[in-house]
Amino acid sequence: MSFPHDAAAPTEGGGSRLLTPGKYELLITKVEEKKSQKGYPMVNVTCEVQNNDEFNGAKVFHNVTFLPKDKPGAGMSTHFLKTIGQPWEGAIEVDPNAWVGQDFTAKISTREYDKKDGTKGKTNNIDELESSDVPF
Repeated sequence: MSFPHDAAAPTEGGGSRLLTPGKYELLITKVEEKKSQKGYPMVNVTCEVQNNDEFNGAKVFHNVTFLPKDKPGAGMSTHFLKTIGQPWEGAIEVDPNAWVGQDFTAKISTREYDKKDGTKGKTNNIDELESSDVPF
């Protein structure tokens, strides 16, 4: 499945096992199209750490929301697409299934969040994206 998106210019800028903060090579293993709370197209991305003896296979989850190009933060999805080598300029057709198997490097930290039961939880958080194939 795919959907149309008029991409904005890039902006700069939880997992199954908490990672030590740092840079990790990630491989996209699963994508799921959703809608954000405000109704915008969103893709839930599941990644796995690769080439790391301590954390190989650890999952990192990331949401990519496609905001209209006039909204603050709209370029974040464009930056993600550019990082993983997908079409990203102008009016494009976003095909999340084509993301599976793409790899990239990300700076990861741990962030705290509120669980549905009112307690606090911790998850992996992608802070920055980079790709050796795509200059920024």
